[in-house]
Amino acid sequence: MDKKTVQKRGEIMRQRENQLDQSFVYKKLKRELVHRYGKEKACAIWEEAGERLRKLETAEPETDKTSRMFTFPAAAIYQAIERYAPGDALGVTRAYGKQFGQRVRKIFRRITALPGVPALMWKHMDKLAGKMSDGYGTKNVIITTEQCAMDVISCPICDKAKELGVPEAAQMICCMDKEYMTGIRGMDYRRTKSLAEGDDCCDYRMKRTGKKSGGF
Repeated sequence: MDKKTVQKRGEIMRQRENQLDQSFVYKKLKRELVHRYGKEKACAIWEEAGERLRKLETAEPETDKTSRMFTFPAAAIYQAIERYAPGDALGVTRAYGKQFGQRVRKIFRRITALPGVPALMWKHMDKLAGKMSDGYGTKNVIITTEQCAMDVISCPICDKAKELGVPEAAQMICCMDKEYMTGIRGMDYRRTKSLAEGDDCCDYRMKRTGKKSGGF
């Protein structure tokens, strides 16, 4: 078998694969769909979502990493659920976002339970906050070794979801964020607004806490 034939077959196999099955973020959603709709309908939704994702990636091969990892799959899943179960997509995806966020929260709690990790985090909060907010529009930014506050007024995830015609799909990712951020020891985290839910900003407020919460 010549090299070109091998490459062509490899490309065909990659196209047939459902990339959602390989996604750390989204792969367990299939199980939730089976529980909710039964295996047959869930598989139809999952295959539809996988095909939509493949088309998005093919149409925009140079898109940013955030869109590939989060927004494209979220949009594909949302649209697939809406096709097979009209009216369900927002509730199903928000519920999964919360569940996934809770799983990640446990990971964050284990990591930040290690001695010295919260203190190190706060020591470098300016760099961490800068990296986490890269690509986002912010205002009212306050960053010290004791607090971190900012209002996010533009979000690439929300913008891309709107561009794809499914702004509601971004709410699943927003629900993840709201859960897992509470798993960081040494920090009191609060957010009462969300761009994805129609507010004027995401109001992040983080304060350093003491030894009882693992802050030092």
